[in-house]
Amino acid sequence: MKNNYKIALIGAGYMAEEYLKILFSKKIFCEAIFSRTSAKSKILKERYKIKKIYTSLDDLKNDNKINALIIAINEEFLGKILNKLDINRYRVLCEKPIGINYAETKNIVSKIKNKYFYVGLNRRFYNSNQKANNLINRYKGKRLISIRDQQIQNFRSKIVNKNLMYCNSIHLIDYINIYARGKLTKIQRLKKFKNNKFSENITRLIFSSKDEVLYHCNWNSPGPWSVNIIQKNHSIEMKPLENLVQEKIIKDQRIRILHNKSKIDRKFKPGLFYQVSEFIRMLDNKDHKLVNLNDYFSTVKLIKRIYV
Repeated sequence: MKNNYKIALIGAGYMAEEYLKILFSKKIFCEAIFSRTSAKSKILKERYKIKKIYTSLDDLKNDNKINALIIAINEEFLGKILNKLDINRYRVLCEKPIGINYAETKNIVSKIKNKYFYVGLNRRFYNSNQKANNLINRYKGKRLISIRDQQIQNFRSKIVNKNLMYCNSIHLIDYINIYARGKLTKIQRLKKFKNNKFSENITRLIFSSKDEVLYHCNWNSPGPWSVNIIQKNHSIEMKPLENLVQEKIIKDQRIRILHNKSKIDRKFKPGLFYQVSEFIRMLDNKDHKLVNLNDYFSTVKLIKRIYV
């Protein structure tokens, strides 16, 4: 990298390794890794040519060479980790969620005064999402957006189960901010979910652009995630989210086009390669599309309104 950034990774679980796979493919090697699981850190150190293992956060804080962080840890511990670091001295890409619920997120965001702190929302970087944006922007007028979500409260952690809308549904609700234009003018909660019950949240949102969103999440039952956007004579559907089907009417003929998943999204965790590429662009002081804290918190506020 042009600016010779020294990256440390915090975390040694599934997501941490997904980041390492991509950095390794780009011949970018982390300077160090810190995790509560030392055995896994040792495995990753050897596998991805990481130079050293920190045994404590103090090791990281005292290492003046480190100036960039990738944070990929359990949502329950993120707040504690951020509080122990001088987070404002690094350029940061941090996996969602930034806080287990609205109150914790607001508190964490208020303390971060770092314009180089970005949040990992990899579905924004799905190839399907990039194509969908290009397609729907060709058509003017109202958008009818339907989002299907699904969550099952079967995690070991009670606090994670209670706050899955912030920990997991954020991916689906973020699509509202991506595709619905203008300001939110009206919200109708048609059906309210019941915690730890087989239930539904059905919410209708109307925007100043006349765009409408119907958000439907079934709780504690299986089902697919999907996004459907209907425009006059045109529609797109992502189901599953990595795939994209386009339908349009041309001379009274209904045309259906399948846009295949990109090779990159098949090789790596979908969206993550493009997200890491944007992180590298940011480190090189180039224009990028990473999600900043303000954009992230706007989605968190929307979750609060839907699940109040």
